[in-house]
Amino acid sequence: MSDDRTLEDVVVDYLQNHPDFLEQRPDALVNLDLTHRSGEAVSLIERQVEMLRTRNAELEKQLASLVRVATENERLVTRLHRLSIELMPVAERSDFFTQLGNRLLNDFNADILQICLFDAELAAEAGEDVAAIDADDPEVEAFAPLLQKENATCGRLNESKMNFLFGSKARWVQSVALVPLGENGELGMMAIGSSDQARFYPGMGTLFLDLLAEVIAARLSLEAPEEQRRTA
Repeated sequence: MSDDRTLEDVVVDYLQNHPDFLEQRPDALVNLDLTHRSGEAVSLIERQVEMLRTRNAELEKQLASLVRVATENERLVTRLHRLSIELMPVAERSDFFTQLGNRLLNDFNADILQICLFDAELAAEAGEDVAAIDADDPEVEAFAPLLQKENATCGRLNESKMNFLFGSKARWVQSVALVPLGENGELGMMAIGSSDQARFYPGMGTLFLDLLAEVIAARLSLEAPEEQRRTA
């Protein structure tokens, strides 16, 4: 090879001497930019290559999305693990919910937390941060479709639900994460409110909240009266 030959010359010579190269290595064709000399006409091969490029781009986006979700889930599970370890040695139920509330408000940058339990005795022992509610209350029954969901609900609730959960502070709440406690919300619900309307939005991931709800339900069931444990 003479010194004045360019890399392009070498490539041209190679392709001329190996006319079946792209047939043997179709992956190399994906990133080539081929312009058809006939103007608007597009050959079948060009169309196939364009489809392959589009599909490849879609797969790359899907892979990147899966990696982001996996990374976020790992981070959330780690946070839940640390929170669970912190809460495990807390003996008093009121201290448990106080510490839980402080952590949730800090971790989620929220403004208000309301936990409602159907068992009045459990609610009384849980302290001022927990309210007792009546399952037969018409206002509570309005929450039934949300409590029977498997996952937390995020977004904005209607005015009556917001007033029920947050009282006079409801007007400041622009978005909410509503978390059922227990299977089908049999123990109650937890509502986290924020003055930021973009903080909790429909479709956002709720893995942390859903797993945390299981931790809370397990703690409540563990310390429930004997009769409640038998009927759970």
